[in-house]
Amino acid sequence: MDGVHISLGSFLDYARSTPRGCAGIVRDQWEIYVAETSMAWTFYAPFRSALRRAVNSPDPSAVMAAVVEDARPVQQPHFLQLHEGFERWWRKVKATGVPLESAMWTVGELSVTVSRHSAMALRHRDGSTEVVLPYLKEPELGTDSANLALRVLEHLVPVLLPGATPMVLDVRRGKAMRLRKNANRAELDAMLSAEAAKYLTHWTAMAELRRAE
Repeated sequence: MDGVHISLGSFLDYARSTPRGCAGIVRDQWEIYVAETSMAWTFYAPFRSALRRAVNSPDPSAVMAAVVEDARPVQQPHFLQLHEGFERWWRKVKATGVPLESAMWTVGELSVTVSRHSAMALRHRDGSTEVVLPYLKEPELGTDSANLALRVLEHLVPVLLPGATPMVLDVRRGKAMRLRKNANRAELDAMLSAEAAKYLTHWTAMAELRRAE
């Protein structure tokens, strides 16, 4: 089997999902990367793009309001919740967007990618920087799942933006999540390896299913 690639956002969804949800995520990823027939991944794409523009704009609220107004009817209630959560968070933040590189974390045959299109970077007034992975989905993000994504970001920060602090932003709730200094990173790495192995098992099973069709 060739190496498998997945975005960090999708890997986070997989890690926090139910067994049935995990299977659905792998199926969607298969369609995106192999069959190229799924458009599900585009649902939040306009909002992700607006987030990156907003943190670089003199009027972030106007940028976010515009993406809500332009949303399709099925997107609009979700985008409205995301807009409200963004506003609650951004009012407390004194920062500006800065450029971000893309990077890839590999474990076994699975590569987890963070691109400048799926994440963003901020520079605060005190000069400190953060790499931010926005979480946009409806279910609230738990600490355990967020910590896995934060640990991947820690591995990738030297490429993404050297010296930055990783952060996952649960946008709907306006909640910033960071890894504690005393977090057991060896345990997190072991959990990441286990999730990656599980994902690859699901992927192989999906490949066999498709070949049998």
